[in-house]
Amino acid sequence: MNESNSLLRSKQESLFEKICQQELIKEILPIYQHKAKEFELKEIRVYDNAIVIESLYFELSKCYHEIKFTKTKNCDGLYVIILQYGQGREFLIANNEELMKRIQVLLKRFCINKNFFGKYQLSQRNYLPISQAIKNNSEEHCTQVYEKKLLKDPKEFQIFHNSITIMHSLKTKPGSPKLYEDNQKYYILGEKMKLQSLESLLLNGFDFREIPFVSIIYMILQNLQKYQQRNIYHGNINLSSVFINIENETLEVVILFPRYLENSNYTIENDLYNLGILIYQITFYTITNRIKQYVDLDLINRIHNQMADQNYKQNQYQFLYRVSQLDLLKQLLSPNITLKRAIKHQWFVTIQQNIKHQQTHKQLNPIFLPTIVEINDSLMISSSLNDGKVANFNQQIYQDQDPEEYQTIKCQIVNTIRMIPSKMKHDEASQYLMKSKTVPNSQVKRASLPEITKQTTVK
Repeated sequence: MNESNSLLRSKQESLFEKICQQELIKEILPIYQHKAKEFELKEIRVYDNAIVIESLYFELSKCYHEIKFTKTKNCDGLYVIILQYGQGREFLIANNEELMKRIQVLLKRFCINKNFFGKYQLSQRNYLPISQAIKNNSEEHCTQVYEKKLLKDPKEFQIFHNSITIMHSLKTKPGSPKLYEDNQKYYILGEKMKLQSLESLLLNGFDFREIPFVSIIYMILQNLQKYQQRNIYHGNINLSSVFINIENETLEVVILFPRYLENSNYTIENDLYNLGILIYQITFYTITNRIKQYVDLDLINRIHNQMADQNYKQNQYQFLYRVSQLDLLKQLLSPNITLKRAIKHQWFVTIQQNIKHQQTHKQLNPIFLPTIVEINDSLMISSSLNDGKVANFNQQIYQDQDPEEYQTIKCQIVNTIRMIPSKMKHDEASQYLMKSKTVPNSQVKRASLPEITKQTTVK
């Protein structure tokens, strides 16, 4: 047997330590010890995209896996599980078929799978590519495609695998994502969705009316809450990384392509700043097929001051609706904004109030079903009084106050808003803990390793 290195490294201060919490398998298995050059019984734990042995771990998305069945003089049969990445290898032994199959299922889910085009065909228009199974046309997956040549830099390579770990941690359905490759590319297969980016929607004439627009922004903030709860950041919020599922009648926002790197100075506040840029690009977009690549703060301030005058009529920017929209934009572009303050902003409160009012008077078009609702209907928004009169929510009257002082409700998204067709028609806008028998307390010596790794491969 050729000498190989261990794949294991410390999990201290790693992304895995922050977000991988669901234990999928816990077993005591013979594991090859590279220094001692023999197998020893060790406890292993399998999590989303990782195997942990004591205080060490390795990422499965970097590995190829192979399982071989072998017989020795002392046993009727063993399954040798081989995990390989570069010059590194790990060898584990399962002493029964049941245990082998349970581990195999997870390895197929998390490790690199070969022969992508032998199993899937890829199609793409204005939306994220779709992988369709050759043997089953009903099996489809939205697919992220990465050029291998762009991942040669170790930093980019680690960001890529961190993104896979994050996707596993935040997944809503079991079994996705799944990693495939060919000679030039990696393919990350997700759920069955037809995803179109905000950039593509904007350039193809999608009508960002206020209710869907504000709902998209709110749902992005909700997604960022999930990152903040795990003490990580997204690192790549922009029009090209935020997607809408255009097959759903209800609004569904998906954020892809995270760029997280350990020991970075990047924070969730940087994500909020980039969200501000995203809002700016939609708000001040004009039908020129060109998206603004810089932020004009003077333009924001000038129109903000003009809109404070109730007699001002703004008709230059079709996706600019109210002064509170500009106020949120200004706050996101400032250094002192927090996610907690942003998600309670007056723009969301105003739209929620308007929806509730229109529903009460049955004036709301069915296409504008509510998206921002109160968690508890008994909670009411406290009104700010000015000279005995209820202040107009469309005026910027709370600019110098903490939003928590005047807002007593929390909001959540209910995906009940129908997608609004574009003005210009375009094609695309239409714990469980596993257990099994433990391995007998024995050791497999170094001399047997070449023998057991040359036997029948299990598919």
